[in-house]
Amino acid sequence: MEILKYDVIIIGGGLTGLRAAAAVYHASLGRLSTAIISKVPPMRSHSIAAEGGMAAVLYPELTGDSYEQHAYDTVKGGDFLVDQDAALLLAQEAPKEIWFLEKIGVPWNRDSEGRIALRRFGGMSRPRTAFAQDKTGLHIMSKLYAYVNRLKAFDFYTDFIVTKLVIEGGEFRGVVGLDLKRGETRAFLAKAGIIATGGAGRLYKFTTNSYIVTGEMLGFAIEAGIALKDMEFVQWHPTALVPSGVLISEAARAEGAYLVNKEGGAVHVPLLRAGGARPARRGV
Repeated sequence: MEILKYDVIIIGGGLTGLRAAAAVYHASLGRLSTAIISKVPPMRSHSIAAEGGMAAVLYPELTGDSYEQHAYDTVKGGDFLVDQDAALLLAQEAPKEIWFLEKIGVPWNRDSEGRIALRRFGGMSRPRTAFAQDKTGLHIMSKLYAYVNRLKAFDFYTDFIVTKLVIEGGEFRGVVGLDLKRGETRAFLAKAGIIATGGAGRLYKFTTNSYIVTGEMLGFAIEAGIALKDMEFVQWHPTALVPSGVLISEAARAEGAYLVNKEGGAVHVPLLRAGGARPARRGV
């Protein structure tokens, strides 16, 4: 069995994996050898399916927004079960990510003054969602993938399925998996690992998630003794149509749209007034 050695292994080639790769590069000044392992080529990851946008406090002096208000809306939207420290950290870091993506070329929609346009999503007390048409995920993925490639600091291993995390003495040592292109088992040794494989929507009979979103890394993490948090919270989208699987963006409801059934009667969606879905991994 071939054994490859790196400083860092990133499992997952979607938005989280690519952003983690960029962070590793900048934190180490490009000195760490890094492998990105993915089931599919990055531009086939499920991240490209994201439509609506990203929430961040960008222009507080114009919108009356604040980090605390963003965090509060998040906690309220999760029925006050949300990790409040995490919600505040998210609110504080989100604007930095928007400006980073702006810098690498993401074509955010603009308002009449040339600023990044912001709109409300469910549960938001202020407009704070930046968006790139209705293809936010696709635009971010394409620009981030191009940026990571320009750094020329990573080895990509696509069509590779990780089957085991190697843990010794409570420390990460690497992974073992199947190289689908070669039909061979390969091992990767590393000093550090990042799991960035997304959710587990395909556990459910009906889901809008891609067929690759199977969640097996969550099981491998448990098997390796890694703690998982808040696994009872799976995010369900209230406007996914059955049985077609078509997903109507949350932006439609945020702009005032409402659902009707086949008789033309209104369909009540509690999340419209309850403050949005809990901030958890996506199920549907």
